[in-house]
Amino acid sequence: MTRACRTTGCMKGTMSEMELAILRQRAGEARKQKARRGELIANVAIGYVKTDDDRIEKEPDRRVQEAIALVFHKFTELQSARQVFLWVIEERVLLPAVTYIAGKRSIEWRAPTYRTVYHILTNPVYSGAYAFGRRSVEVKIQNGRKRTVRNRLRHWKNWGILIKDHHESYISWEEFERNQRLLADNANRRSNMGRGSVRRGEALLAGLFPCALREEATGFLQRPPAEAALCLPWRQ
Repeated sequence: MTRACRTTGCMKGTMSEMELAILRQRAGEARKQKARRGELIANVAIGYVKTDDDRIEKEPDRRVQEAIALVFHKFTELQSARQVFLWVIEERVLLPAVTYIAGKRSIEWRAPTYRTVYHILTNPVYSGAYAFGRRSVEVKIQNGRKRTVRNRLRHWKNWGILIKDHHESYISWEEFERNQRLLADNANRRSNMGRGSVRRGEALLAGLFPCALREEATGFLQRPPAEAALCLPWRQ
């Protein structure tokens, strides 16, 4: 490194990096301030539209509204995201999806994937809530550069920002909470069964039979008392 580099050019480079870091920090703080007001809105979930003044409103298309409401109605009835997915596939129900053609927003109707159903059930926007910081964030240094990695979803109590009654909802916040607890319970039950915890109890391996809730064999369950009628491995 030359003397000139040390005293002029390299110092200028260092100052530029410092200035850039300060600008990034200020931009990040401005972004957080906007989120705290519930005004940081990039994209909106299907069933909603973003207004010119950065507000969230329900999609004016009644067919779209009814399709979203139907998913929540069937989840209340079936108590399982997977069963809702199987139901919409069996009934050939199409769900809306947003597409952009030449920059113009439009609605397409498609056969849903499981991910589509699960996303609707777990997105707090449908409860009228604005949420920011739903995922944990980890900062790593790789090859001398800072990299931000967003990890798994946090529990709603640990979200960075949560504003209830932010916009018109499809379900209440209380129903959203109940749905998340049920989804978590179903996932834990399935995980426990996968680890073999179903072997606890009396004669748990005896009397396995195909689930009779559907015409095809969708899962197995220990032979239960007459009042039991669940297909647990398929509940989620």
